[in-house]
Order: sequence, then C-alpha cells, then structure tokens
Amino acid sequence: MLDQLKIKNLTNILVNLFSKQRATKTQLVELTGLSNSTVSSSVNSLLKLKLLVCNGMEDSIGGRRSAIYEINKDYGQFLGVDLFKNTIRVVITDCKSNKLNSFTYYLNKEVPVIDQLIQQLQKAAESCINLLGIGIGLLAEIKHDEQIVKSCTFYDWHSVNLKEIIERQFMVFTYIDHRANGIAARENLMGHGKHLNNILCLHESAIDKAVLILSGKICRGELNCNGTIDSRFLLKNLSTIKRFVDVSHILIGYCTEALEIETRQLVRSLGNQIICYPEAENCIELGMATVAEIEWFESIYFML
Repeated sequence: MLDQLKIKNLTNILVNLFSKQRATKTQLVELTGLSNSTVSSSVNSLLKLKLLVCNGMEDSIGGRRSAIYEINKDYGQFLGVDLFKNTIRVVITDCKSNKLNSFTYYLNKEVPVIDQLIQQLQKAAESCINLLGIGIGLLAEIKHDEQIVKSCTFYDWHSVNLKEIIERQFMVFTYIDHRANGIAARENLMGHGKHLNNILCLHESAIDKAVLILSGKICRGELNCNGTIDSRFLLKNLSTIKRFVDVSHILIGYCTEALEIETRQLVRSLGNQIICYPEAENCIELGMATVAEIEWFESIYFML
C-alpha cells in the first residue's frame, strides 16, 4: 500500500513536470497538491537517478533563489507507433517528447503483420541509445487493463497479447491503446487542451473515434471504444453533445481543407468553446510515444 502511494506521488510529480516542462519545487507543490517534504524528497531522488536535471535558478527580488528543474531529455528514448491499415508509422522521441526521427513502412500482405512490426521496431531501436518504452496505437477493441487486443478487423486479430509479444522481444516497457486516445492525451498534456480537465477531442487522422476526457482522465468504455461515433453525426450535433457530456471545450484537429472550413463554421456558431487547429505531423505516433512515457513513469519507483 505504501509502495503504491509512493508510485502515485512520483508519477504525479513527473506528469506535471512533463506537462509544464520546467518548474521549481514550490511550483510542483502547488501543481501536485503534495507536501513540501514529499516533493523535495522525490525531486532529490530523481536528480540522483539523473532523470531530472537542474536548469537555472528562478529570479528573486530578495531571499533564497529557487532551482528550476526539468526532465532530462537525454535520459532515454521512446518509440511511438501508428499501426493502421497497410502502414506502420514510427517516431523516436527524447524524454521531453521531442521528435528525433520518423519513418513510414508499407506492409507486405504476404508476411505476418506482427513479424513486420517487430522488424520495424528493431530498425528504430537500433538508433536509440537507451530505449525506455514503446507505445503502439491501433484501431481495435482493446482490453485496456490487460493490454490485450480483443479484436482488430484490419489484421483479423482476436485476443492478441501484443504487449507481451513486444516486451518479450525487446525487454522494454510497452503500452498499447486506441490510436485516437494517444493524440488526445498528448493534446491534453502539452497541446491545445493543456490545463483543461473536461474536453471532447476529435482528430481527423483518427476520425472514427472522439475521445472524452473528464477530470483529466480518458473515458474508455468496455473495450476501449467509448466515443466510437460517426463523425458527421458528431459535427452536426456538437452543441447538444457538449451539453450532454458536460465538457468545457471541444478540440478538433484537422488535416484537410474540407474539415477546416466546417470547423471554422462551428466556431462561428459555438464561439470559443470550440478549439480548432491543424494536426501536427506524426500526431498519432507522437501521441503514442507520449502516453507510453506517462505510463512508464510508474516504473520509476522501482529504480530508486
């Protein structure tokens, strides 16, 4: 029980620092709601691990200046993967979720998909100095707690323990999720939905699913399919849906001119409750690298 509390506290500190990028101990106390002693002890432990670094001092009119801390971007790397239809898209990120490299691979129908996925992950891993984790996004029904792909129509997968397969091959932490959830989580942590706790996210690159985030947590549903909806219906009924699920904002990411025009019209009718923006390059893969790192934070306690 005590271990679980310490894991929760460390994760709380790291997630907030990941989102804010740079913070003093005093700021981390305010962000996390933890005590001064808990934050101080945790930060000191993370400094010894070299996952955190001190980067300057806070300006002060008088009295003692506070050190500014941030995650050490060079501590290791994460792979973010978008496994979708006939492609495998991969990004490599540092510990601050900056993109280091990316590539796309087109699947060969004659070779098992998992074999090709492992081959491309091996290719990416070879360029990593310290691979810490892998995040894989796909369009599928997923038993999230067990990390099992219950069903994936594209590849005729049924009850595939993808996490275990990849972890056995690479011996690093692996996390799987619906591809729409990754980009939504990233936007909520460090993008257009930053500091917003109750939002509905729709991204054109994963148009089959809207992601509902309430109190900062993704609402998943029975098979991680909560929010699977026809996008036309969603866009036509945004005002009603917004009131029904009680969110403060709706985030819409577009990558075509058609959706941009439609979204701009919605902004005119619903005002600043709609936040629209062009999707970033590699947004799905970056999202999966981000959520993999956030989940990986829970393992830090066992390294201290």
